[in-house]
Amino acid sequence: MRNASVCLFAALAIYLSATPTLRAEEAPHAAALTTSAKPLLRHGIFRFTSYPAAWTAAQESNRPILLYATAPNCPHCVRMIKETYGAASVKQLAVESFETVYVDRAEQPELAAKLKIRYFPSTIIVAPNNEVLDVVEGYVDAAALKQRMQTSFAAHERSTRK
Repeated sequence: MRNASVCLFAALAIYLSATPTLRAEEAPHAAALTTSAKPLLRHGIFRFTSYPAAWTAAQESNRPILLYATAPNCPHCVRMIKETYGAASVKQLAVESFETVYVDRAEQPELAAKLKIRYFPSTIIVAPNNEVLDVVEGYVDAAALKQRMQTSFAAHERSTRK
């Protein structure tokens, strides 16, 4: 697990250094986050489809990033969106405590490759300093994901109090 986190951390750092912080087409969306208007959320949870945009928001809000990676024609991905992320407790925790990003392998193959995602779906929780807090590979139910999200958020909170 430690080696996987180090690889993901390195991949995210490389991706961020090689990618502009905010693409022009995302500027209106990022501006909407800083205003009183509520942004449109994909599946009612995910604010971003770009990791750099989510990372920029995490820098501003000091909230961890919850990255959900999916693939086309993945029945477990669809099930996880519907059952796990659709659960009220998970949805509320995600929207209130995390900067959320939705990565579709078909739409962003370079990011999925750089993150070395082996299984779909995968959920990766990343601190604003780009440290990987948790990697959840495969389908998990709402109770399990909520527990891991709470644990990761608590670890982030402890590290920011130092």
